Amino acid sequence: MKNFVPILCAVLLLSFTTERPSKHKDFKQKFSKINADLYVGKYEVSNLDYRLFLDDLIKNNQLLFHKKSLPDSSVWTENRSSNEVMVRIYFRHQAYENYPVVGISYENALDYCIWLTNQYNQDEKRQYKKVVFQLLSKTDWMFAASAGDSVRTFPWGTGFIRNNRKQDLCNYRHGKMIYDSTSKKYIEIKDEEISETKEITFTSPVNAYFPNLLGLYNTSGNVAEMVAEKGIAKGGSYNDLPYQVMIKSEKNYAKPSADIGFRVSMRILEK
Repeated sequence: MKNFVPILCAVLLLSFTTERPSKHKDFKQKFSKINADLYVGKYEVSNLDYRLFLDDLIKNNQLLFHKKSLPDSSVWTENRSSNEVMVRIYFRHQAYENYPVVGISYENALDYCIWLTNQYNQDEKRQYKKVVFQLLSKTDWMFAASAGDSVRTFPWGTGFIRNNRKQDLCNYRHGKMIYDSTSKKYIEIKDEEISETKEITFTSPVNAYFPNLLGLYNTSGNVAEMVAEKGIAKGGSYNDLPYQVMIKSEKNYAKPSADIGFRVSMRILEK
C-alpha cells in the first residue's frame, strides 16, 4: 500500500494549485517581466514541458540526442528519495505532468534551453525578432526570487516558513537542527507539529503554493534550481530543511538528482 501514496498525493495536490500553466508556446502566460530585456519563467520546467522537447527530438529522428537527454529515473532510489514506484511513473505518468522535471544534468538543461530558443525564433507568430532562453545567473536568480528586495529571507517577504494558520508556504522537509551537547554536533530532529500523514517527501506541482510579487512560483523549496554557474542550484527543495530553502540558499551538485530541476529565462536580443 505504501507504494501508492505518491500517486494519491499527486492527484490530491493537483486540486490545491492556483493556476495551471498554458502550453509551451504561450510565452506571455508562462513568463514574468524582470526588466526591459529579461523575462523569467513563472514555473520550474515541468515533466510535460521536457517531454515536448524529447518528442520533438524523436520527430526529427535525433535518436542518439534523445537517448542522452532522457531523465535518469534511478535518482528516485537514492538517499531520502527512495521510492521504486517513482522510478517507473514520475516522468511519464499523467498525474505528474505538471510536476518539475528532475534527474537531468546541467548539460540536459542547457540543451533544453537551446531547443526552446530555436523553437521560439522559428515561430512566425513570435512577439520578438530574436531571443535566447538560458538558465539565470545566481545574481539574476536572487533578484527574481526576491522581487528585487535584497533583504527578503523568503520570496513571500517574511522570515517565517508557515503563515499564521500554520500552513506551509513552500514545499520543504519538516525538521529542525538542535545542538547535541553529548556529541557536540548539530543534529536534525522531527518537527513535532507535522504528522507523518501530512508531511510531503517529494515534489509538488510547479504552480503549487503562491507566487512572489513577480509571479514566480516555488523559488523556495520544491526543487532546487540550476543556475548558469555549473554545479550550483538555488532555493532548496522538498528534501531540505527551512534554513536551506531561503533565497540565499544554494547547494552544490555533480550529477542528476531527484531534488534538483531548473527554471528558464528569456532574454530579448532583438525586438
